[in-house]
Amino acid sequence: MKKILALYLYLKNFQKNSDGFTLVELLVVLSIIMLLMVFPIIQVKKIEEEQKIILFLQMLQNDIFLAQRNAAVHQLPTRIIFSNGSYIIEDNLLNPPILKRTFDSELIITYLSLKAPLRFNLDGNISTSGTISITYKNSKYIVTFYLGSGRFTYVKK
Repeated sequence: MKKILALYLYLKNFQKNSDGFTLVELLVVLSIIMLLMVFPIIQVKKIEEEQKIILFLQMLQNDIFLAQRNAAVHQLPTRIIFSNGSYIIEDNLLNPPILKRTFDSELIITYLSLKAPLRFNLDGNISTSGTISITYKNSKYIVTFYLGSGRFTYVKK
């Protein structure tokens, strides 16, 4: 009986000393958890913006190859005409466009040394060499088209 009474008194004293967490302590812990959750969201936004322009460049690359292939196969000069938020690929004014592509209106395409529109000869090579600039928010890429090879490169500035 003495053992049970001693255990009861011990547990009673232990309960008096442990009141739990205060409201301030809980708020501090929740604030730290919220901060730890916000930082990855900010990083994801930056990654999303970078991926958007990279995906656009890959899409543009595939469409340029399509225009080159169309020029070589059909033996018709093909051109890519850029406008605000879209571009079209056409080979003849009488034919409907081969492709009409829309993209984010914040993407800005500027002709630097290349004359508009982008033209491909009957053999699929570009008619004039030059560069264009593609800008999206804080990212800027320079796309360079080379004569004869029918290829191009892009570099981040």
